[in-house]
Amino acid sequence: MKTDNKPWFWIPLLNFASGLPYAVIISVSVIMYKKLGITNKDIGLYTSLLYLPWVIKPLWSPFIELFGTKRKWFLSMQLLISIAFLLVGFTIPTSGFFMMTLAIFWVAAFASASNDIASDGFYLLVLPEDKQSFFIGIRSTFYRLAMLAGNGLIVLLAGHLERKYGDNTKAWSYTMIAVGLLMTFITVYNFFLTPKTEINAREKPIDTNKQSFASIFASFFRKKQIIIVLAFILLFRLGESQLIKMLTPFLVDPIKYELVETGLDEGQTKALELYNSKVKNGEKLSDLELQSLYSKLPILVEMRDQKKPLAEVKNKDKEEYKNANKARIDFVDLLIANKGNQKTIKKGGMGLETEDIGLIYGTFGLMALTLGGILGGIAISKQGLTKWMLPMILTMHLPIIGFILLAHFHPASIYYIYAVVIIEQFGYGFGFAAFMMYLIYVAEGESKTAHYALATGFMAMGMMLPGMVSGYIQEYLGYGNFFIWVFLATIPGIILSRFLIFPKDFGKKSEEV
Repeated sequence: MKTDNKPWFWIPLLNFASGLPYAVIISVSVIMYKKLGITNKDIGLYTSLLYLPWVIKPLWSPFIELFGTKRKWFLSMQLLISIAFLLVGFTIPTSGFFMMTLAIFWVAAFASASNDIASDGFYLLVLPEDKQSFFIGIRSTFYRLAMLAGNGLIVLLAGHLERKYGDNTKAWSYTMIAVGLLMTFITVYNFFLTPKTEINAREKPIDTNKQSFASIFASFFRKKQIIIVLAFILLFRLGESQLIKMLTPFLVDPIKYELVETGLDEGQTKALELYNSKVKNGEKLSDLELQSLYSKLPILVEMRDQKKPLAEVKNKDKEEYKNANKARIDFVDLLIANKGNQKTIKKGGMGLETEDIGLIYGTFGLMALTLGGILGGIAISKQGLTKWMLPMILTMHLPIIGFILLAHFHPASIYYIYAVVIIEQFGYGFGFAAFMMYLIYVAEGESKTAHYALATGFMAMGMMLPGMVSGYIQEYLGYGNFFIWVFLATIPGIILSRFLIFPKDFGKKSEEV
């Protein structure tokens, strides 16, 4: 079938293949590692390093331009991503899974960033200019659908398998294998349905008289206000970069307790090891093992007895379930206050299940994010960036207050969490439109594409570096104070935005100027 003039056959899944790996590598990996018992410090540090390929993407994009065709590049990268996800699934059950899966994710991240470069270039080369403006919206839509599949459906699948098997390791292993098979199907589809040649839209031969990459790179740093511009780009997401790394751990962590190893004698340590290795993975214990477990760690008896009525009411009416959650919170508060059990620690999370995370962020949250982005673009196109810069930045950052309130008051109803997430995601989508529009302004002039890539590279760096230390800060401060810190970390970006100089009507539709 000839598809060169039928972009509906190949544009949707080509862009889906860009969004899905990004969602899995950057977002789903955080949930997976949290459910597999990795600490917040390690989650923040190591998953933030997965941003690196997008940070340095502008540096190796010329190689993709010079060697091979765009089609060969994105097909080979999608195949590599498929293999990587399958390997992650098969590696999860092994003893050293954390570092091994991180290394595989890192390879997948470089492949994903390369796939983005090649796919974007292929779109510009193969599709006639008169069709590009129409299909830009289709590309964005299917990228968003891929994010929905990653943050929503994949996480929901993992949550379902966690309940089915009672084993998080098995659940996430099967989930990642399924993701690898899905990417394999998409790769095969793109192999058969994308235009087989770039002959009809071959790039012009390289002009050796044009600026070299080094001169293009240097010209970026000769832009007006470059110091303030770079400071703004790097600091604008200082708070958000830490927030997004610790939100999943916050929502998943127990509400008020977790067993810790400090102050345990040898018998209690062995009992705790038994609890972590078997009980938490749903394995059955012998009567002798149970007797030893409960005698060495009596708090487990009370935790067991408290959880039993919760399981009995979980499928009943919502009011009863809400009361049961409140009873659990009151029980653990009383336990810590009156008994001072040194083998418990206040965690301050929200105690949600994996399926809850997938539903909240992958569906309602993503819809709010998309709506906010659409309305943000409309607002700027009507009245320009100058009018909306500060309101949009505030709209993006003020919803962090909602997480401060959740961390301090722990409302029993899950609907409060829904409300906070929906408001935060809408505010993020609405406010981020201003930031992206400003990056477009920064890239104006000669070498616009290269300068935009550099600007987004610095933006990714501004996400990576603070994210690396977010887990350390959270574990030191606790969730409540951590969210206060995150809110304060938004202030430098807000202040710097007031010093930026750009045309008053930048971003406004020309016919309305």
